Amino acid sequence: MSRRWIQNPNRCADEYLDGIEDFIEFARRQNPGATRIRCPCRRCNNTLWETIENVGFHLVRNGMIETYSIWNLHGEQVDHASSSNAPRVDNVEPIVDPNDQVMGIIQDAFPFALTSIRKGKITCLHQ
Repeated sequence: MSRRWIQNPNRCADEYLDGIEDFIEFARRQNPGATRIRCPCRRCNNTLWETIENVGFHLVRNGMIETYSIWNLHGEQVDHASSSNAPRVDNVEPIVDPNDQVMGIIQDAFPFALTSIRKGKITCLHQ
Protein backbone atom coordinates (compact mmCIF):
# COMPACT_ATOMS: atom_id res chain seq x y z
CA MET A 1 0.00 0.00 0.00
CA SER A 2 1.47 3.35 -1.04
CA ARG A 3 1.98 5.92 1.69
CA ARG A 4 2.70 8.74 -0.76
CA TRP A 5 -0.51 10.47 0.37
CA ILE A 6 1.15 11.39 3.69
CA GLN A 7 3.37 13.88 1.82
CA ASN A 8 0.44 15.52 -0.02
CA PRO A 9 0.11 19.14 1.19
CA ASN A 10 -3.54 19.28 0.04
CA ARG A 11 -5.31 17.55 2.90
CA CYS A 12 -8.64 17.82 1.06
CA ALA A 13 -7.33 15.93 -1.98
CA ASP A 14 -9.05 12.62 -2.65
CA GLU A 15 -5.69 10.84 -2.42
CA TYR A 16 -5.12 12.22 1.08
CA LEU A 17 -8.65 11.53 2.33
CA ASP A 18 -8.54 8.00 0.91
CA GLY A 19 -5.17 7.51 2.63
CA ILE A 20 -6.70 8.53 5.96
CA GLU A 21 -9.49 6.02 5.45
CA ASP A 22 -6.91 3.31 4.64
CA PHE A 23 -4.99 4.20 7.80
CA ILE A 24 -8.14 4.15 9.95
CA GLU A 25 -9.17 0.79 8.47
CA PHE A 26 -5.67 -0.60 9.11
CA ALA A 27 -5.68 0.66 12.71
CA ARG A 28 -9.12 -0.90 13.31
CA ARG A 29 -8.01 -4.26 11.89
CA GLN A 30 -4.84 -4.27 13.98
CA ASN A 31 -6.60 -3.13 17.16
CA PRO A 32 -10.00 -4.86 17.11
CA GLY A 33 -12.41 -3.48 19.65
CA ALA A 34 -10.21 -0.49 20.50
CA THR A 35 -12.06 2.76 21.00
CA ARG A 36 -8.90 4.88 21.19
CA ILE A 37 -5.62 4.74 19.29
CA ARG A 38 -2.49 6.84 19.23
CA CYS A 39 -3.01 9.90 17.04
CA PRO A 40 -0.28 10.23 14.38
CA CYS A 41 -1.16 13.81 13.47
CA ARG A 42 1.62 16.42 13.57
CA ARG A 43 0.13 17.94 16.68
CA CYS A 44 -0.35 14.79 18.78
CA ASN A 45 2.83 13.14 17.44
CA ASN A 46 1.69 9.62 18.39
CA THR A 47 1.81 10.56 22.08
CA LEU A 48 -1.89 11.25 22.67
CA TRP A 49 -4.69 8.69 22.50
CA GLU A 50 -7.83 9.77 20.66
CA THR A 51 -11.04 8.15 19.51
CA ILE A 52 -10.69 6.71 16.04
CA GLU A 53 -13.13 9.31 14.70
CA ASN A 54 -11.09 12.15 16.21
CA VAL A 55 -7.90 10.72 14.71
CA GLY A 56 -9.52 11.08 11.29
CA PHE A 57 -10.41 14.72 12.03
CA HIS A 58 -6.90 15.42 13.36
CA LEU A 59 -5.28 13.96 10.26
CA VAL A 60 -7.31 16.26 8.02
CA ARG A 61 -6.78 19.27 10.25
CA ASN A 62 -3.13 18.84 11.23
CA GLY A 63 -1.67 16.41 8.71
CA MET A 64 0.09 13.16 9.51
CA ILE A 65 3.65 13.05 10.80
CA GLU A 66 5.50 12.94 7.48
CA THR A 67 8.06 10.42 8.73
CA TYR A 68 5.42 7.96 10.00
CA SER A 69 5.42 5.65 6.99
CA ILE A 70 5.74 2.40 8.97
CA TRP A 71 2.73 2.28 11.27
CA ASN A 72 4.46 0.25 13.97
CA LEU A 73 2.61 2.00 16.82
CA HIS A 74 -0.63 0.87 15.20
CA GLY A 75 0.30 -2.78 14.75
CA GLU A 76 2.37 -2.85 11.56
CA GLN A 77 5.28 -5.26 11.77
CA VAL A 78 8.70 -3.77 11.08
CA ASP A 79 10.86 -5.62 8.57
CA HIS A 80 14.04 -5.89 10.63
CA ALA A 81 16.11 -7.08 7.66
CA SER A 82 15.56 -3.84 5.73
CA SER A 83 15.48 -1.52 8.73
CA SER A 84 18.53 -2.82 10.63
CA ASN A 85 20.83 -0.31 8.90
CA ALA A 86 18.45 2.59 9.34
CA PRO A 87 19.43 5.10 12.03
CA ARG A 88 17.19 5.08 15.08
CA VAL A 89 15.47 8.36 15.77
CA ASP A 90 13.76 9.03 19.08
CA ASN A 91 11.77 12.11 20.02
CA VAL A 92 11.14 13.49 16.55
CA GLU A 93 9.81 17.02 16.70
CA PRO A 94 7.02 17.61 14.22
CA ILE A 95 7.45 20.30 11.61
CA VAL A 96 4.60 22.73 12.09
CA ASP A 97 3.84 25.46 9.60
CA PRO A 98 2.75 28.71 11.35
CA ASN A 99 -0.26 28.84 9.03
CA ASP A 100 -1.24 25.38 10.26
CA GLN A 101 -0.98 26.64 13.84
CA VAL A 102 -3.38 29.51 13.10
CA MET A 103 -5.75 27.12 11.31
CA GLY A 104 -5.47 24.78 14.29
CA ILE A 105 -6.58 27.54 16.65
CA ILE A 106 -9.52 28.41 14.41
CA GLN A 107 -10.45 24.77 13.99
CA ASP A 108 -10.20 24.17 17.74
CA ALA A 109 -12.75 26.94 18.20
CA PHE A 110 -14.95 25.57 15.40
CA PRO A 111 -14.09 21.85 15.30
CA PHE A 112 -16.65 20.72 12.73
CA ALA A 113 -16.43 23.70 10.38
CA LEU A 114 -14.00 22.17 7.91
CA THR A 115 -14.33 18.40 8.15
CA SER A 116 -17.16 15.96 8.31
CA ILE A 117 -17.69 12.22 8.36
CA ARG A 118 -20.66 11.07 6.35
CA LYS A 119 -21.45 7.38 6.03
CA GLY A 120 -17.93 6.57 7.27
CA LYS A 121 -16.21 8.81 4.68
CA ILE A 122 -14.15 11.83 5.73
CA THR A 123 -14.82 14.92 3.63
CA CYS A 124 -13.67 18.52 3.57
CA LEU A 125 -16.55 20.96 3.58
CA HIS A 126 -14.66 23.85 2.02
CA GLN A 127 -13.67 22.14 -1.24
